Amino acid sequence: MKPYKLILVISLPVIFITSGCGKSSKTNEDKTVESENLIQVSVQQFEADSMKSGEITRHTFNDEVNCNGYVTALPNGIAQVSAPVSGIIESISCAIGDHVRKGQVLAKISSNELMMLQQEFAESSAKLKRLKLDYERSKSLYDEKIGAEKDFIAIESEYKSMLSKFNSLKLRLQLLKLDVTKIESGDLYAVFPLVAPINGYLTSQNLILGQFIEQQKNLVEIVDVNQLQLQLSVFENEIGKLRPGQNLQFNTLGEPSILHSATLTSISKTINPESKTILCTARITSNKGSNLINRSFVEARIGVNRKEANALPAEALLKSGKDYYVYKIVKSDKQAYFLKKIKVEIGMASDGFTEIIGGEALTNVLVKGVYNLPVQ
Repeated sequence: MKPYKLILVISLPVIFITSGCGKSSKTNEDKTVESENLIQVSVQQFEADSMKSGEITRHTFNDEVNCNGYVTALPNGIAQVSAPVSGIIESISCAIGDHVRKGQVLAKISSNELMMLQQEFAESSAKLKRLKLDYERSKSLYDEKIGAEKDFIAIESEYKSMLSKFNSLKLRLQLLKLDVTKIESGDLYAVFPLVAPINGYLTSQNLILGQFIEQQKNLVEIVDVNQLQLQLSVFENEIGKLRPGQNLQFNTLGEPSILHSATLTSISKTINPESKTILCTARITSNKGSNLINRSFVEARIGVNRKEANALPAEALLKSGKDYYVYKIVKSDKQAYFLKKIKVEIGMASDGFTEIIGGEALTNVLVKGVYNLPVQ
């Protein structure tokens, strides 16, 4: 019995050693990959997922201030048309959306006040002519020491009073775009025209045939689309970054994919107490052939600082929690690539690139296909 037991004791280590020698190569390789914390990707998977490696490049970043606002017209690019006197609308020759030229007749209005104004002007013109003759004769007599001073002063006062009234009536009629020479001769107008003060498009109209309109009521609004600008609202904590002359890009909600260009022209010195923003204006420099609309909402990005830095394509980064990682190919053979996960610090981002702070040593980085890797 004892010799049999001794044979068993000796044989067991031999079997153990033999078995261990058959798997030694593969076990050592697995331990190497695991110790370096590498991810193994086969060549077939690398090619099938269109993975691609690249290196750190230099990219120009623009530090931007994001803000919202509206397209508005310059003070000289918008006009609200009203009638100087009350009356009744006799005819309409415009509609919303029409393009009109400065001086074009938009409507015609009849008015009792117009008749009375013309009558008063014609009578004042006749009286002025008579008083002017009396004044000139009295002045001649007074200069020759023939006429009494008090008579001359009385006639002079009446003449100047009538002259002032005549000029006032004349100006009122000229505001109605009427020929005062015809009215002086007794040829009166039955209606007066409502004319466009600027070139532009009609954006609103409050005209109805036969409607009685009050004096100074807004009847038509005209906007010159060649004189549009931006009004932007910028938060107080970012206003210190802005300077007139900075370039910006903006898009409208109607065409979010089309970027237009503008230049910052002014920065207000007052904070809106409700929105806590400061109003800024910008001159539109390029609208990409698009028809911008007055009062349309815009989203803008103001470039406040240009910086050249090391960068990688944004798709090369993988976010995990609050941290960002890249995958570096540390070695490869005919069968597989071995990738190492490296934590990086990022900075600014623009145009599909992200700044990598202190990433000068990063080479052979996976820049495409990162999201096809197994979760680590």
